[in-house]
Amino acid sequence: MSKGNVGVPGFRFLPSKNNRAMWKIEKEINSMILKVVKQRNEASYEKDLLQMIPEGAKSYIDYYGPSTDSFRDNFIVDNCKNIYFAGHETTTITASWSLMLLAAHPEWQARARTEVLEICGDSLPDANML
Repeated sequence: MSKGNVGVPGFRFLPSKNNRAMWKIEKEINSMILKVVKQRNEASYEKDLLQMIPEGAKSYIDYYGPSTDSFRDNFIVDNCKNIYFAGHETTTITASWSLMLLAAHPEWQARARTEVLEICGDSLPDANML
């Protein structure tokens, strides 16, 4: 059974041992994301999604009026988390469907197995084999 305190309104705001640990982890994750975004913006990479998120935060703030740095930081962190979890879920669903289709079509499974054995042989696959 879960050790969570389900049903107690506002419990997540009390400074219990577990809540303090969660707050610490959340701060650490947020600072890591902001550090990566800052490094990416300072580098001279081609423009990508990670560089466009702070620009989106700036244009949002410009449109809706002045706000604090914490709002901007929360906007950036929340969008990065959304992109991460969306990518994770997409990958999971794709892998699940691939396995389901291979199970439903044994001839495809045999062809895929043969191709993998041709390329990999008895060794474990690595990035160079792709």
